[in-house]
Amino acid sequence: MKALHVVTTVVVFTLAGLAASVQSAAQSQAKNETTTVTQQANTDELFERFETSLVYGLSSDVLGVVESSIYNAINYKIEYPEFNSDKVELKLSRIATEGANHSLRYRAYLALAYYSNQSDFDSPESLLALLDHSYQDGIFFYLQETIQSEQFSLTID
Repeated sequence: MKALHVVTTVVVFTLAGLAASVQSAAQSQAKNETTTVTQQANTDELFERFETSLVYGLSSDVLGVVESSIYNAINYKIEYPEFNSDKVELKLSRIATEGANHSLRYRAYLALAYYSNQSDFDSPESLLALLDHSYQDGIFFYLQETIQSEQFSLTID
């Protein structure tokens, strides 16, 4: 009888432990799903803010603001390759064709080329080293060299 009592106790504790493990796994799964949804919501909110600030900056009458916004558009796309915005691309396209001066139009063209053909350039991880807020021309020189070398190799082939 004592053995039966011990076996019953062991079985009860085993089942209780198993139930706790299943419940813990379910809670962990739910927490992971909630975290994923929250991260996605945070990313969507961040991308919305990027888009709003870029569209506003690219629409400015102040050339320096537009120029900085073009740099920021490249910066955001390098740091967050999954960031896509038709509104930003439309603004860049408009500046590339109707910008106030050649420099502005060319920078918008380079940014648009990066947005449109990101796979033609180095990986975002290697491009992060070129992002220098105190020397913004560095990333534009890189984009220009890459596009020109691609065009040169296409004409040779």
